[in-house]
Amino acid sequence: MKRRELIIVAGLLLTVALILTLSSTLSRDQGVNTTPLFTTTTETVTQAPLKHFEDVYVSLMIEQLKCQPPKAPVYFRFTPFPNETIYRVSVAGDFTGWAPHDMFMLDNGTWTALFCVPPGTVVYKYLINGAWVRDMSTDHYGLPVDPDAQGYVDDGFGGKNALRQVSFPSETRFFIHIEDDPVYLSLADEMLVARLFTSNIRDASVYLVVNGEYYRMKKQLWTDYTIVWYREIPLYETIQYYFIIDFGTHGLRIFKDPVNKYFNSNATRFFKQVSWVREAIGYQIFPDRFYNGDPSNDLRGNETDELWLNELAGGVKPIFSSWSDPITSLHCCHQYFGGDLAGVLAKLDYLESLGVKMIYFNPIFLSGSAHGYDTYDYFLIDPKYGNETILRTLLDEAHRRGMKVIFDFVPNHVGIGFWAFRDVYRNGPRSPYWNWFIIKKWPFKLGDGTAYECWWGIGSLPKLNHSNLEVKQYLFNVALHWLEFGFDGLRIDAPLEVLDADNFYRELRTLVKERYPDAYIVAEIWSLSPEWLKGRHFDSLMNYALGRDILLQYAAGKKNGDQVFRDLYNYYAQVPVGVAGMGFNIIGSHDTSRILTDLGGGRIGSTPTNESIRRLKLLITLQFTVPGMPVIFQGDERGILGSSSYYDEQRYPIQWDRIIPEVYEAYSRMSWIKRNIPALKTSIISLYASNGSVISFFRGYDNEVLVIANNDLDSKIFTLPAGKWVVVSYGETRIVEGDLVIEGLAGIVLVRYDYAISLGLIG
Repeated sequence: MKRRELIIVAGLLLTVALILTLSSTLSRDQGVNTTPLFTTTTETVTQAPLKHFEDVYVSLMIEQLKCQPPKAPVYFRFTPFPNETIYRVSVAGDFTGWAPHDMFMLDNGTWTALFCVPPGTVVYKYLINGAWVRDMSTDHYGLPVDPDAQGYVDDGFGGKNALRQVSFPSETRFFIHIEDDPVYLSLADEMLVARLFTSNIRDASVYLVVNGEYYRMKKQLWTDYTIVWYREIPLYETIQYYFIIDFGTHGLRIFKDPVNKYFNSNATRFFKQVSWVREAIGYQIFPDRFYNGDPSNDLRGNETDELWLNELAGGVKPIFSSWSDPITSLHCCHQYFGGDLAGVLAKLDYLESLGVKMIYFNPIFLSGSAHGYDTYDYFLIDPKYGNETILRTLLDEAHRRGMKVIFDFVPNHVGIGFWAFRDVYRNGPRSPYWNWFIIKKWPFKLGDGTAYECWWGIGSLPKLNHSNLEVKQYLFNVALHWLEFGFDGLRIDAPLEVLDADNFYRELRTLVKERYPDAYIVAEIWSLSPEWLKGRHFDSLMNYALGRDILLQYAAGKKNGDQVFRDLYNYYAQVPVGVAGMGFNIIGSHDTSRILTDLGGGRIGSTPTNESIRRLKLLITLQFTVPGMPVIFQGDERGILGSSSYYDEQRYPIQWDRIIPEVYEAYSRMSWIKRNIPALKTSIISLYASNGSVISFFRGYDNEVLVIANNDLDSKIFTLPAGKWVVVSYGETRIVEGDLVIEGLAGIVLVRYDYAISLGLIG
């Protein structure tokens, strides 16, 4: 008998046994009241009239589903005409990062492919025989290329992409929980948070049964077709649990599988949260452009610059500029302004007054550029920034103020001045470091990107060979050395470029967490990539997928509230609750335009419009109220402008005599709110409602805080949840209830009345 048949038979036998038991006995596991009893954290079910329960096994349900929620299946197909010779069909879209994926051909000649994607609109295009289709609406002999397309949109190149709406079929019934996936069972806020993903079961009550205790679950996220339920529970050493769906007249019991029945877990398996992150406000510092605290080291950058070594530089030389000098064509990389570690030390009072509790440094180790991503020596502080003595003083002073500090770790590539690469350059295959790199030809000229593997083909950034154990151990030692020195974590540059990235970061994490369990590991991954957030690699990604793809698009008016409601569902449904709570929530950085520029404020030298400033205030209201750590790029709090398309002018030095008071006051106020309202330091967010331009969500496990935003120019009327609420976001406290006017381009933070009293926000 096959294993699947054995499982089915075992399930039938178990069901018969349970029915017999139900007919004679009512146990805690088998009866719940029609009227929900659970109004406190935990209650025991009392005796109630017998009701029928159907047992559902998640393992069998997962086998039947084509995709695991929150993703839904979508099929793409292409049917050639009889006279067409087709040997390859591919599909690419926003759900693949526009990388083509091949379809396969069925026996009837139709090409097809299945993808699992979050519900919503997908944009896509086909490639036929390796060539992009120009117009998906007419390019199949005047007919649509994909007959299932539901619309079309300009592709920006004179053609048209196709659109499809993806959702779960309304008749699909599912209940998903995977005990060893932190998306479903997460350690957060010193508690366990369990989640159950279901189809839309509307008004049913859902319970989590843990070690014999019953907990009523709460809605966290939902769409028209799916609901994510959650419940926080005490942190047990070991737990055995299952779920109940109570429809009133009947119910379901959700078990793991027919053989093992109950879900089981223990504390050793949980993905530990770095708890200090969820309460912090972060600040990114690009050292050369922050503040010049020691003019004596100003010219040291010129001495080690890569242009002196690069044999293909064409005579271009680095330059040193005064703090307010104009931007030149070398601004990105080889125009120095003199910022240093002493300058950061001098501004710690300023950062503390802003509420900063985490500093992230761009690279500070010896390099050949102003940005520092072409490392020469990972164990040496770049002289243009100072030395280990000033760094030690800076770290001690930051720690004394309760600030954490993380460094930028660049494991993928080095600079052409890196000592091992210089040895290869001189000695070729005789060098003991020959296999530290991937050399294509020797001898070569420094800077020739065709002679060796390098990052994005840039010859000044030779790529390391991570298949070499010596290279891996060297890099691991770098990370451990600086954590031992006193840093509190590391931000990893270009992590997916590393060879065998999966195993590299598994090893790195193990080494780091064994010695420094509270060290924070952040990866520069721009897309929503939850596969890296399972407790095996990183604690967080740089959350551009949240900050730029969702929040910034909304504040800029490019997405409405309904779209953002779906986007937030997709984001938080795929990220463990504990990970959301320690999210590195950045929007603008050294790699992007200034966010005020993104919102229409103009470039350096412009005067931002009132509308752009209002949009910025709306944006930071959201940035500071979603779970995790809001991270400010240096100077954004002062209203700095700058476009990344003009020599990376977003990196221009902070002009400390210039500030937009309204912007700084908004950052300062949101910082105060984040630091003084405990619900905003939790890891949980629950969606509330959206309507046109308006989006709203709760924070806290008891919905203590309500955030409402409106990205329309006009005011909107919003009906508040029942009871009194206290507005705290405008530097005033006022009590409201019922209908509330939400001004255009505004975000409002409200605190539930009883909670506000407990916090002393009102008398």
